[in-house]
Amino acid sequence: MKTSIKNFITSALTLVVLTSASLVSKADNGNVTVLNDTKKVNTISVAGNVDLILVQSADESVKVYDSYYSKNALVQHKNGELRISSYEKTPLTVVVYVTNLSELNASDNARVRTYGKFSALGLDLNLKDQAKADLNVQAINVNADIKGNADLTLSGYTSEYYGKINQQSKVNLNAFLADSLSIQSDKNAPAKHVNPFDIAIAE
Repeated sequence: MKTSIKNFITSALTLVVLTSASLVSKADNGNVTVLNDTKKVNTISVAGNVDLILVQSADESVKVYDSYYSKNALVQHKNGELRISSYEKTPLTVVVYVTNLSELNASDNARVRTYGKFSALGLDLNLKDQAKADLNVQAINVNADIKGNADLTLSGYTSEYYGKINQQSKVNLNAFLADSLSIQSDKNAPAKHVNPFDIAIAE
């Protein structure tokens, strides 16, 4: 690669300079719960009706835009994994500031998106049910396992991409660059879900 791994991560942490208000101006109802003790997160698992925004930052924290304690919602951090879930009719908006993320799991009706470019050495993406993710990533390698009616849209760059999809899942890689890629799909999966000829191969 043209840049060292150290420079790769260091440059990523300087990409995002923003205020919380710019992220969730439409979702803020006046109730914000800030969790500053959520550190060293490497895995995020989100389930239910949650709108998750990922921001890469050296100053890790979690901001929940609601009084989630009084509702059927959970935000729990244990052994490097951050678990977020809510089953209310109204989506629970959560902004997670994280330094080094290696795994993202999303299920039910969860929605995940990145604010700015998100960099990682290796990133495992696991989506199922009706989950959707729209991610701008730059990584050494990306592994994506997309099941059910899940929907993944990727932009950015990776050296190696390995993906698995089933007949109902959707993957959009039209704005994603890869040095090499491997895609495994169900025998009857429609070609429109992943068309290798639509994926740009970096020279």
